[in-house]
Amino acid sequence: MSVLTRYLSREFFRLFVLCLGGGAVLYLVVDLFDHIDQFLRHDATAGEIALYLLYKIPLILYQITPAVMLTSVLLTLGLLARKNEIIAFRTSGIPVWKIAAPLLWVSLAISVGAFFLNETVVPPTFQKSEYVRRVLIKGKTPAGLAVRNRIWFKGEEGIFNIASFLPARHEMQGFTLLKIEKPFRLVRRLDAAKGRWESGKWTFFDVVERSFGPDGEMTVRRFAEKQIDLDESPEDFHEIVKEAEAMPFSDLRRYVRKIESDGYDPTPYRVELHKKIAFPVLNLITVFLGIPFSMRLPRHGGMAVGIGASLGIGFLYWVLFATMLSVGQMGLLPPFVAAWAANVLFAALGVFLLLRVEEKTAF
Repeated sequence: MSVLTRYLSREFFRLFVLCLGGGAVLYLVVDLFDHIDQFLRHDATAGEIALYLLYKIPLILYQITPAVMLTSVLLTLGLLARKNEIIAFRTSGIPVWKIAAPLLWVSLAISVGAFFLNETVVPPTFQKSEYVRRVLIKGKTPAGLAVRNRIWFKGEEGIFNIASFLPARHEMQGFTLLKIEKPFRLVRRLDAAKGRWESGKWTFFDVVERSFGPDGEMTVRRFAEKQIDLDESPEDFHEIVKEAEAMPFSDLRRYVRKIESDGYDPTPYRVELHKKIAFPVLNLITVFLGIPFSMRLPRHGGMAVGIGASLGIGFLYWVLFATMLSVGQMGLLPPFVAAWAANVLFAALGVFLLLRVEEKTAF
């Protein structure tokens, strides 16, 4: 490893760690004030609040890493440019790609680390933070549970489970309702292929309703469409689905295959599956974007311009990324395209700008 590679890698990683720590603290403060009304309303103790924030740290680190990476690149090269070191490198005949290579290798390692963080640490800690918020602080009974291939829920009408819930469409698929009376006697079972939230009510389609009398006699009725008064709204199911989406990649892939084999639409979960790979790769793409931007920054006032540029680029990416994901979850785009379109576009832009910088700064 050359002296230049060690120097650039060390400076970049040092600033990355500092920015990551500062970003995490800022995120925690914002999250605290965002939920402070809930904490006060439910008389949450300092210990419960601290536990909730502590369990959120892995998810926060995962989410802010791309923005931190972009800021770190701009600061690293901006500081070098301020001390005329970039000019010294270029006049010595060092090409742009050789300056960029150490930063790209570090970002690749961080991308791999972010993927495994999201696979191993984020799922259990996210579920614990949600448990602290919903059960310990808000005092809600944990009525719902995502168990590998089904989502189970205990409501006023009975126990029901669904194969999949599609938040973007306010739809559920593979709905089964079990009405049980004491002493543990099944009196009613209702199965529906699909349910949709319309005008504040649940409407179910392709419904088969079975009623069981005291003597064991069964009555079967079929409906093309039937409204059922459930106290639960899409938001109640979405709380449970958030835990399902926090599953590791391998578990989510099995879940997608299961609901697909059962004949249901796995599109939103397939989008989430591709997102689990696409998002960590963004850490590498931000370096491609950051290097040409940082080499164009003015020597005086470059830090402020760099931070502003990173915020602007990050905002544009998030708007495009979130829009494409939403469109994909509604089934209007293939899941792969929905998850990767923003990455491909910004990666192409970064490579183009990097080549332009090489041409314009050649000595």
